[in-house]
Amino acid sequence: MIRLFRLRQSIFAKFAFSFIIVGLIPLLILSYFSLNTFGNYMERYTINNFEQMVMYAGKNVDDLYTKYNNISKLMYSYGQQGRYGQLGEVISNAPAEENIRLSAAVDDFLQTVVATDVHIRSAAFVFSSGRYQDLSRDGSRIDFRSVYPPPEWRKAVSENPKQLILFPTHKQIYYASSDELVLTFARNLIDIVGGPGLDGKIVGCLYMDISLSAFDEIFRQLTISPKDGMYVTNADGIILYSNKRDEIGKLLKLSESEEYHYVKQTMPGSGWSVALEVNKNELFGKINRIKSTIAVVIGLCIVSLIVVAVWFSKNLSNPIRSIIKHMSRVESGNFDMQVAVRSTDEIGMLANGFNKMTYRLKSYIDEVYVAQIKQKQAELTALKSQIRPHYLYNTLEVIRMSAVTNDDEEVADMILSLSHQLKYVLDYGNESVSLLEEKTNIEQYYRLMELRYGEHRLAMDLRIDGGLLGCMLPKLSIQPLVENAIYHGIFPKSGKGTIRITAEKADNRLIITVDDDGVGMDETKLGALREKLAGHSMPEHGTGGIGIKNVHDRITGLYGSAYGIELNSTQHIGTSVRMILPYLKEVKET
Repeated sequence: MIRLFRLRQSIFAKFAFSFIIVGLIPLLILSYFSLNTFGNYMERYTINNFEQMVMYAGKNVDDLYTKYNNISKLMYSYGQQGRYGQLGEVISNAPAEENIRLSAAVDDFLQTVVATDVHIRSAAFVFSSGRYQDLSRDGSRIDFRSVYPPPEWRKAVSENPKQLILFPTHKQIYYASSDELVLTFARNLIDIVGGPGLDGKIVGCLYMDISLSAFDEIFRQLTISPKDGMYVTNADGIILYSNKRDEIGKLLKLSESEEYHYVKQTMPGSGWSVALEVNKNELFGKINRIKSTIAVVIGLCIVSLIVVAVWFSKNLSNPIRSIIKHMSRVESGNFDMQVAVRSTDEIGMLANGFNKMTYRLKSYIDEVYVAQIKQKQAELTALKSQIRPHYLYNTLEVIRMSAVTNDDEEVADMILSLSHQLKYVLDYGNESVSLLEEKTNIEQYYRLMELRYGEHRLAMDLRIDGGLLGCMLPKLSIQPLVENAIYHGIFPKSGKGTIRITAEKADNRLIITVDDDGVGMDETKLGALREKLAGHSMPEHGTGGIGIKNVHDRITGLYGSAYGIELNSTQHIGTSVRMILPYLKEVKET
């Protein structure tokens, strides 16, 4: 009883139960009605679809008949003025059967007929005397040993002199190299120029053999099974074309079996018929398989719904339970607890807010207990920083006076320059100084280098306009560039080297350039330094460029990424370092 009460209070159970009730029952009801409706609809749709396909195929078959009927009538319009005239006229006016002009005209006409349609296998024109001329698509000729045209064909065209005659599908046996099934269309040519219209004299007959590929092209889009039958018949019921090749040429007899559904369409133009018999078991078997598949999918959906309901409820309730667990530990004084944030939704935001709360509580406690200790340490560090520079200045002054007493002026000058430099470096004033102060420090540094290495090794050329000496820049930003030029540019080469420092204003920017005529760098080392300045590689010990990197980072940190250090160098010629700063003038107090 207690366990059931806890389950009713659980957010996990509530969410899971709600998902199942809201989703499962409607899904079952919808699935039941959908399957029944779908099955009936699919049966009607499939039957209607086959009927539509038969109607569409019948129209195309009728158009096929019309097309070849029109091709056969080309005899009455064939020819060009000034060449050889209308074909019937040329035949009637020919003085002899061996007339070259007549033979050329008939050959040209046959070529036109064969070229008119790709399914015309061959064409032959039979003169009234019985002589014929033929042309096939593959270049073969009618076997002279064959009787062409067959007697039944001659009889049919003579009995119907004004009509297009169709001879049912047969093998093209009158071509020795061909055994293909073809349909043959025939039409008489009547001399309508020299006679009284269509009642004139018959001067010949055109025979066209049509390949069954013409029907294949029409019925290619019909999807039928091997058990289904598709037939094209003439007015007498003779099968002209079928997907079952053994039935071609036979009389169509549709069985009355209940296993098949029959659709038949008769075309008014040609008198042909298109018939289709569909096996019902094959047809409705597909529908039953689809229904079974849908039922399996519905079952999987039901299982998935239950799994998703349990998963969603668990993933929703577990983070809340984790937060409650961590809250109890924070109540006991453990502020180091952090909830794992696994999402960015409202639960994740709640966990993130809890972590921030514990962090801030711990920070506030640390500030209260540690603030006084840090303050004492800071005061002690500041006192030491004040004592050390004064002690160092006094010691250097004692050594310098000792050197003056002993008439060692060079040592005294070196100590004086070093003392000025140390005072400039260890001064804990502002981080930004004027260009004048930086220039003075550089001169002291150069003086120390000159005393150390001599005038024969080193020279410096300062070209700074007096109007720019009041510009502000980070303290100790030029000296590292000069030091880098001396040790890495001038000293590695033999002979004296010169360092030139220039300053100019351009587009509200202060540009300071440090050039040297030292050994320079190759493209590999220059590229590595540029990558280091851009932050694309970590500085490595001993690779150089640390001083330049530090200056670049200070400038970008103070003024932004639009400012910093630019490097250019050519091996054996020298290196140029450009420091780009904002143009800031020193503000003098009045």
